[in-house]
Amino acid sequence: MSENSPSESQTPDSNKIYLDHVGWFVPDMNEASQAFQRLGFPLTPFTVHMNEQPDGSRVPSGTANRCGMIERGYLEVLARLPEVDSAITKQMDDGLARYTGLHLIAFTVSDTEATTERLRTAGFEPDPPVALRRPMPLDAGGEATAAFSVIRLPSDAMAEGRVQVLSQDTPDVVWQRSVIASDNSAEMLSGLLICVRDPDETVKRYERFTGKTAEARGEGYRIALDRGQIAICSQSECEQVLPGINVPGLPFIAAASIRSRDVGETRAFFMTQGVPFLADDGDRIVVSPAAGMGAAFVFHASAQEPFPIP
Repeated sequence: MSENSPSESQTPDSNKIYLDHVGWFVPDMNEASQAFQRLGFPLTPFTVHMNEQPDGSRVPSGTANRCGMIERGYLEVLARLPEVDSAITKQMDDGLARYTGLHLIAFTVSDTEATTERLRTAGFEPDPPVALRRPMPLDAGGEATAAFSVIRLPSDAMAEGRVQVLSQDTPDVVWQRSVIASDNSAEMLSGLLICVRDPDETVKRYERFTGKTAEARGEGYRIALDRGQIAICSQSECEQVLPGINVPGLPFIAAASIRSRDVGETRAFFMTQGVPFLADDGDRIVVSPAAGMGAAFVFHASAQEPFPIP
Protein backbone atom coordinates (compact mmCIF):
# COMPACT_ATOMS: atom_id res chain seq x y z
CA MET A 1 0.00 0.00 0.00
CA SER A 2 1.18 3.47 -0.77
CA GLU A 3 1.50 6.13 1.92
CA ASN A 4 -1.68 7.83 0.76
CA SER A 5 -3.66 4.68 0.09
CA PRO A 6 -7.24 4.85 1.42
CA SER A 7 -7.02 1.13 2.17
CA GLU A 8 -4.96 1.99 5.25
CA SER A 9 -8.02 3.48 6.99
CA GLN A 10 -10.52 0.66 6.40
CA THR A 11 -9.65 -1.78 9.20
CA PRO A 12 -10.52 -0.78 12.78
CA ASP A 13 -8.31 -1.47 15.74
CA SER A 14 -9.22 -4.26 18.14
CA ASN A 15 -12.58 -3.80 19.92
CA LYS A 16 -13.66 -1.05 17.52
CA ILE A 17 -16.43 -1.20 14.93
CA TYR A 18 -16.91 0.85 11.75
CA LEU A 19 -19.82 1.35 9.40
CA ASP A 20 -18.18 -0.40 6.46
CA HIS A 21 -20.75 -0.25 3.67
CA VAL A 22 -24.45 -0.19 2.88
CA GLY A 23 -26.23 -2.10 0.15
CA TRP A 24 -29.09 -1.64 -2.29
CA PHE A 25 -31.22 -4.53 -3.54
CA VAL A 26 -32.13 -3.68 -7.15
CA PRO A 27 -34.07 -5.50 -9.86
CA ASP A 28 -32.14 -3.88 -12.73
CA MET A 29 -28.38 -3.49 -12.42
CA ASN A 30 -28.11 -1.39 -15.58
CA GLU A 31 -30.62 1.18 -14.31
CA ALA A 32 -28.94 1.27 -10.90
CA SER A 33 -25.49 1.68 -12.45
CA GLN A 34 -26.63 4.71 -14.43
CA ALA A 35 -28.18 6.24 -11.30
CA PHE A 36 -25.04 5.87 -9.19
CA GLN A 37 -22.75 7.10 -11.93
CA ARG A 38 -24.98 10.19 -12.31
CA LEU A 39 -24.35 10.82 -8.57
CA GLY A 40 -20.59 10.68 -9.14
CA PHE A 41 -19.82 7.11 -8.10
CA PRO A 42 -17.75 5.24 -10.72
CA LEU A 43 -18.71 1.62 -10.09
CA THR A 44 -16.52 -1.46 -9.93
CA PRO A 45 -17.10 -4.13 -12.60
CA PHE A 46 -20.05 -6.51 -12.26
CA THR A 47 -18.82 -9.48 -10.24
CA VAL A 48 -20.43 -12.64 -8.87
CA HIS A 49 -20.05 -13.40 -5.17
CA MET A 50 -18.44 -16.77 -4.45
CA ASN A 51 -18.49 -18.67 -1.17
CA GLU A 52 -15.26 -20.52 -0.51
CA GLN A 53 -15.81 -24.09 0.69
CA PRO A 54 -13.61 -25.95 3.23
CA ASP A 55 -11.93 -27.84 0.36
CA GLY A 56 -11.01 -24.57 -1.36
CA SER A 57 -13.63 -24.81 -4.10
CA ARG A 58 -15.94 -21.87 -4.73
CA VAL A 59 -19.69 -21.82 -5.36
CA PRO A 60 -21.92 -18.86 -6.29
CA SER A 61 -23.73 -17.35 -3.32
CA GLY A 62 -26.63 -16.18 -5.48
CA THR A 63 -25.81 -12.48 -5.74
CA ALA A 64 -23.59 -10.21 -7.79
CA ASN A 65 -22.57 -6.62 -7.22
CA ARG A 66 -21.06 -3.37 -8.35
CA CYS A 67 -19.62 -0.99 -5.76
CA GLY A 68 -19.30 2.77 -5.46
CA MET A 69 -16.08 3.25 -3.53
CA ILE A 70 -15.46 6.15 -1.16
CA GLU A 71 -12.19 7.01 0.57
CA ARG A 72 -13.70 5.57 3.75
CA GLY A 73 -16.43 3.00 3.25
CA TYR A 74 -18.42 2.20 0.14
CA LEU A 75 -21.84 1.66 -1.42
CA GLU A 76 -22.83 -1.77 -2.72
CA VAL A 77 -25.42 -2.40 -5.43
CA LEU A 78 -26.69 -5.99 -5.38
CA ALA A 79 -28.58 -7.97 -7.98
CA ARG A 80 -29.87 -11.52 -7.86
CA LEU A 81 -28.52 -14.38 -9.98
CA PRO A 82 -31.67 -15.94 -11.48
CA GLU A 83 -30.08 -19.38 -11.77
CA VAL A 84 -29.32 -19.67 -8.03
CA ASP A 85 -31.77 -20.20 -5.16
CA SER A 86 -30.40 -19.80 -1.63
CA ALA A 87 -31.20 -18.20 1.72
CA ILE A 88 -29.45 -15.06 0.44
CA THR A 89 -31.54 -14.85 -2.75
CA LYS A 90 -34.77 -15.45 -0.79
CA GLN A 91 -33.88 -12.56 1.51
CA MET A 92 -33.25 -10.40 -1.55
CA ASP A 93 -36.56 -11.44 -3.14
CA ASP A 94 -38.41 -10.63 0.09
CA GLY A 95 -36.71 -7.25 0.35
CA LEU A 96 -37.46 -6.28 -3.24
CA ALA A 97 -41.10 -7.24 -2.74
CA ARG A 98 -41.21 -4.47 -0.12
CA TYR A 99 -39.24 -1.79 -1.99
CA THR A 100 -36.20 -1.14 -4.17
CA GLY A 101 -33.51 0.52 -2.08
CA LEU A 102 -31.34 0.07 0.97
CA HIS A 103 -31.62 -3.38 2.55
CA LEU A 104 -28.09 -4.14 3.74
CA ILE A 105 -26.01 -2.73 6.59
CA ALA A 106 -22.45 -3.99 6.99
CA PHE A 107 -20.12 -3.21 9.86
CA THR A 108 -16.42 -4.02 9.91
CA VAL A 109 -14.23 -5.34 12.72
CA SER A 110 -10.71 -6.67 12.96
CA ASP A 111 -11.59 -10.11 14.41
CA THR A 112 -14.68 -11.95 13.15
CA GLU A 113 -14.13 -14.97 15.41
CA ALA A 114 -14.16 -12.82 18.56
CA THR A 115 -17.12 -10.84 17.23
CA THR A 116 -19.07 -14.04 16.57
CA GLU A 117 -18.64 -14.99 20.23
CA ARG A 118 -19.62 -11.48 21.37
CA LEU A 119 -22.80 -11.65 19.29
CA ARG A 120 -23.70 -15.04 20.79
CA THR A 121 -23.19 -13.63 24.26
CA ALA A 122 -25.45 -10.70 23.29
CA GLY A 123 -28.29 -13.09 22.43
CA PHE A 124 -27.89 -13.43 18.65
CA GLU A 125 -27.43 -16.67 16.71
CA PRO A 126 -24.76 -15.80 14.12
CA ASP A 127 -23.61 -18.27 11.52
CA PRO A 128 -19.89 -19.06 11.57
CA PRO A 129 -17.89 -16.56 9.48
CA VAL A 130 -18.14 -17.21 5.74
CA ALA A 131 -15.15 -16.72 3.45
CA LEU A 132 -16.48 -14.51 0.64
CA ARG A 133 -14.44 -13.90 -2.51
CA ARG A 134 -14.77 -11.77 -5.63
CA PRO A 135 -12.33 -10.82 -8.41
CA MET A 136 -11.10 -7.24 -8.60
CA PRO A 137 -9.12 -5.64 -11.46
CA LEU A 138 -6.04 -3.76 -10.30
CA ASP A 139 -5.01 -0.26 -11.35
CA ALA A 140 -1.51 -1.58 -12.01
CA GLY A 141 -2.90 -4.23 -14.34
CA GLY A 142 -4.06 -7.77 -13.87
CA GLU A 143 -6.53 -9.02 -11.31
CA ALA A 144 -6.55 -10.04 -7.66
CA THR A 145 -9.06 -11.65 -5.33
CA ALA A 146 -10.87 -9.47 -2.82
CA ALA A 147 -11.36 -11.45 0.41
CA PHE A 148 -13.83 -10.91 3.24
CA SER A 149 -14.86 -12.89 6.30
CA VAL A 150 -18.59 -12.29 6.81
CA ILE A 151 -20.78 -12.98 9.85
CA ARG A 152 -24.45 -13.35 8.94
CA LEU A 153 -27.54 -13.73 11.09
CA PRO A 154 -30.70 -15.75 10.41
CA SER A 155 -32.86 -13.82 7.96
CA ASP A 156 -35.50 -13.05 10.60
CA ALA A 157 -33.05 -11.72 13.22
CA MET A 158 -33.14 -8.10 12.01
CA ALA A 159 -36.38 -6.90 10.44
CA GLU A 160 -34.62 -3.96 8.76
CA GLY A 161 -32.77 -6.18 6.28
CA ARG A 162 -29.47 -8.00 5.96
CA VAL A 163 -27.37 -6.76 8.86
CA GLN A 164 -23.91 -8.28 9.02
CA VAL A 165 -20.36 -7.87 10.28
CA LEU A 166 -17.21 -8.54 8.30
CA SER A 167 -13.50 -8.14 8.21
CA GLN A 168 -11.79 -6.50 5.24
CA ASP A 169 -9.05 -9.05 4.61
CA THR A 170 -7.64 -7.39 1.46
CA PRO A 171 -8.36 -3.64 1.68
CA ASP A 172 -5.47 -2.85 -0.66
CA VAL A 173 -7.29 -4.86 -3.36
CA VAL A 174 -10.76 -3.44 -2.72
CA TRP A 175 -9.87 0.28 -2.62
CA GLN A 176 -8.36 0.89 -6.06
CA ARG A 177 -7.79 4.61 -6.78
CA SER A 178 -9.43 4.45 -10.21
CA VAL A 179 -12.86 3.55 -8.76
CA ILE A 180 -12.93 5.89 -5.76
CA ALA A 181 -15.45 8.72 -6.12
CA SER A 182 -13.99 12.19 -6.56
CA ASP A 183 -16.30 14.31 -8.77
CA ASN A 184 -18.93 14.53 -6.02
CA SER A 185 -16.35 15.28 -3.26
CA ALA A 186 -17.48 12.23 -1.26
CA GLU A 187 -15.07 11.56 1.60
CA MET A 188 -16.67 9.07 3.99
CA LEU A 189 -19.77 6.94 4.46
CA SER A 190 -20.90 8.61 7.67
CA GLY A 191 -24.26 7.12 8.61
CA LEU A 192 -27.69 5.62 8.06
CA LEU A 193 -31.21 6.67 8.95
CA ILE A 194 -33.59 3.82 9.82
CA CYS A 195 -37.32 4.51 10.09
CA VAL A 196 -39.20 2.06 12.35
CA ARG A 197 -42.46 1.55 14.26
CA ASP A 198 -40.79 1.05 17.63
CA PRO A 199 -37.53 2.99 18.03
CA ASP A 200 -37.11 1.78 21.63
CA GLU A 201 -37.11 -1.91 20.67
CA THR A 202 -34.97 -1.32 17.58
CA VAL A 203 -32.26 0.63 19.36
CA LYS A 204 -31.87 -2.06 22.01
CA ARG A 205 -31.15 -4.64 19.27
CA TYR A 206 -28.58 -2.40 17.59
CA GLU A 207 -26.92 -1.61 20.91
CA ARG A 208 -26.50 -5.34 21.48
CA PHE A 209 -25.37 -5.89 17.91
CA THR A 210 -22.77 -3.12 17.80
CA GLY A 211 -21.73 -3.14 21.45
CA LYS A 212 -22.31 0.62 21.54
CA THR A 213 -24.62 2.76 23.72
CA ALA A 214 -27.22 4.97 22.05
CA GLU A 215 -27.94 8.62 22.73
CA ALA A 216 -31.58 9.74 22.80
CA ARG A 217 -32.58 12.25 20.10
CA GLY A 218 -36.19 13.43 20.31
CA GLU A 219 -38.28 10.26 20.10
CA GLY A 220 -35.39 8.54 18.32
CA TYR A 221 -31.78 7.60 18.91
CA ARG A 222 -28.26 7.95 17.57
CA ILE A 223 -25.64 5.22 17.94
CA ALA A 224 -22.14 6.61 17.43
CA LEU A 225 -19.73 3.99 16.10
CA ASP A 226 -15.95 4.27 16.02
CA ARG A 227 -16.55 5.46 12.45
CA GLY A 228 -20.02 6.45 11.33
CA GLN A 229 -23.40 6.41 13.04
CA ILE A 230 -26.82 4.78 13.00
CA ALA A 231 -29.85 7.04 13.49
CA ILE A 232 -33.16 5.38 14.41
CA CYS A 233 -36.46 7.23 14.41
CA SER A 234 -40.22 7.03 13.93
CA GLN A 235 -41.92 7.68 10.59
CA SER A 236 -43.04 11.16 11.67
CA GLU A 237 -39.49 12.15 12.62
CA CYS A 238 -38.12 10.64 9.42
CA GLU A 239 -40.51 12.79 7.42
CA GLN A 240 -39.21 15.88 9.25
CA VAL A 241 -35.54 14.99 8.76
CA LEU A 242 -36.13 14.14 5.08
CA PRO A 243 -38.93 16.50 3.96
CA GLY A 244 -40.92 15.05 1.10
CA ILE A 245 -39.74 11.46 1.66
CA ASN A 246 -42.22 8.72 0.72
CA VAL A 247 -42.09 5.89 3.28
CA PRO A 248 -43.09 2.67 1.46
CA GLY A 249 -43.57 0.70 4.67
CA LEU A 250 -41.87 -0.02 7.96
CA PRO A 251 -39.15 -0.74 8.75
CA PHE A 252 -37.41 1.35 6.09
CA ILE A 253 -33.73 2.20 5.69
CA ALA A 254 -34.46 5.68 4.44
CA ALA A 255 -31.10 7.35 3.81
CA ALA A 256 -27.34 7.05 3.71
CA SER A 257 -25.16 9.99 4.65
CA ILE A 258 -21.87 10.92 3.00
CA ARG A 259 -19.38 13.37 4.47
CA SER A 260 -18.23 15.77 1.76
CA ARG A 261 -14.82 17.39 1.46
CA ASP A 262 -16.55 20.48 0.07
CA VAL A 263 -20.35 20.74 0.03
CA GLY A 264 -20.15 23.61 -2.46
CA GLU A 265 -18.33 21.39 -4.93
CA THR A 266 -20.81 18.58 -4.29
CA ARG A 267 -23.71 20.94 -5.00
CA ALA A 268 -22.10 22.28 -8.17
CA PHE A 269 -21.49 18.77 -9.48
CA PHE A 270 -25.07 17.67 -8.77
CA MET A 271 -26.43 20.75 -10.52
CA THR A 272 -24.48 19.87 -13.67
CA GLN A 273 -26.00 16.38 -13.47
CA GLY A 274 -29.54 17.60 -12.87
CA VAL A 275 -29.79 15.72 -9.57
CA PRO A 276 -33.01 16.58 -7.68
CA PHE A 277 -32.84 17.67 -4.02
CA LEU A 278 -35.34 17.26 -1.20
CA ALA A 279 -33.52 19.96 0.79
CA ASP A 280 -30.45 22.20 0.64
CA ASP A 281 -29.49 23.68 3.99
CA GLY A 282 -26.11 25.08 3.04
CA ASP A 283 -23.85 22.53 4.71
CA ARG A 284 -26.33 19.68 4.15
CA ILE A 285 -27.82 18.53 0.84
CA VAL A 286 -30.57 15.88 0.75
CA VAL A 287 -30.71 14.10 -2.61
CA SER A 288 -34.12 12.75 -3.57
CA PRO A 289 -34.69 8.98 -3.45
CA ALA A 290 -35.81 9.32 -7.07
CA ALA A 291 -32.11 9.82 -7.90
CA GLY A 292 -30.82 7.34 -5.31
CA MET A 293 -32.59 4.12 -6.30
CA GLY A 294 -35.14 4.36 -3.52
CA ALA A 295 -32.98 5.89 -0.78
CA ALA A 296 -32.15 9.49 0.03
CA PHE A 297 -28.52 10.62 0.14
CA VAL A 298 -27.44 13.25 2.66
CA PHE A 299 -24.15 14.94 1.69
CA HIS A 300 -22.89 17.08 4.56
CA ALA A 301 -19.96 19.05 5.90
CA SER A 302 -17.81 17.50 8.62
CA ALA A 303 -19.29 19.67 11.39
CA GLN A 304 -22.90 19.25 10.19
CA GLU A 305 -25.17 16.59 11.72
CA PRO A 306 -26.54 14.56 8.78
CA PHE A 307 -29.77 13.51 10.52
CA PRO A 308 -30.95 16.32 12.83
CA ILE A 309 -33.75 14.40 14.57
CA PRO A 310 -36.04 17.02 16.20
